[in-house]
Amino acid sequence: MTIRTYQDPIYPFREVFDTQSGFYLRSAILDAEGKETKVEAYQRSFPALLDIGVMGRCSSVKTCGVGCYQQGGGLKNKLGKNMSLDMFKNIIDQIKGKTFEVALGGFGNPNEHEDFVEIVKYASQNGVVPNYTTAGIVLNDKQVRATKRYCGAVAVSWHDEEYTHKAIQKFLDAGMKTNIHYVLGNDSIDEALELLKETEYFSFPVGINAVIFLLYKPVGKVKDNNVLDVNDPRVAEFYSLIEVEHPYKCGLDSCHVPGVMNFTTKVLPESISPCDASRFSMYVTPDGYALPCSFDTTTRNWAVSLIDNTVQEVWDGEVFEKFRNHYKKSCPTCPKIDSCFGGCGLMGEKINLCSREEIYIHES
Repeated sequence: MTIRTYQDPIYPFREVFDTQSGFYLRSAILDAEGKETKVEAYQRSFPALLDIGVMGRCSSVKTCGVGCYQQGGGLKNKLGKNMSLDMFKNIIDQIKGKTFEVALGGFGNPNEHEDFVEIVKYASQNGVVPNYTTAGIVLNDKQVRATKRYCGAVAVSWHDEEYTHKAIQKFLDAGMKTNIHYVLGNDSIDEALELLKETEYFSFPVGINAVIFLLYKPVGKVKDNNVLDVNDPRVAEFYSLIEVEHPYKCGLDSCHVPGVMNFTTKVLPESISPCDASRFSMYVTPDGYALPCSFDTTTRNWAVSLIDNTVQEVWDGEVFEKFRNHYKKSCPTCPKIDSCFGGCGLMGEKINLCSREEIYIHES
């Protein structure tokens, strides 16, 4: 049986998740008779997804040559410790039966963790589907086999290097559902446009499941001048190409939602999911701190220790509740606020691809 269901004990909504296909469906708020209303669920009483940073160091800093939002190339993190297997197991023990998936990440490639096989095996055997993203620079057959056996999907970071294509092909040959994670910024949007046009010389590898475009954020070893401008005509062209049919699926992280609201016409409203940080998801650092979002790893302004608190206590605590207030107070006059929630709760208007003139309120 691959179908799992969840009835939230506090908020009246239901969820359905297929552990094999990754299909996920959340109902709207249910009335007293159990029928769906038109009101979308605002939050969950426990995270549906945990992004767990199992990696405390990165071996690929000099090889991949990309700006790392978690500062993977920094001396502190390069020499840092990976999350222990015991800590990982403790987290899984707390979330099993309530959380559908975990995304493995951190300061390096999760497949390089010394206990990688045990990590994905333990999660899977406890009913939690593990997924992860890798640059694929150090990827061996044992890791690929474990990925195929225990993981739901895998993503390869797009560096367009020989190791990128080799990693993608290894996963495809193993029969894995293989995605590409593409960071979209000023330095990469031209290439993205060419790849999406699928000319004779530019296209993504054949056989991939999806390309997920991750909006560039000015965090870590990166620069503000790489952030996309809402008035850049290339941004409008990008969203128009997203709506064209491709041999693979096109996905966007939730940071794109303001852009989707502004530039697309064919995207189904029910497929739009605003930022779920602190509402439906949580990030955990390699040393055991919970954050609403992984992009707070360098400042840790919203960090709460999971050594001293349970996942449930953090979720219900003051820090996470204060973070949720951003969504409640942003852009109060905008008619599309329920689809956007004012964009990013960490960086405010810095990455907000929105040209509307509604009042924007952000409180830290």
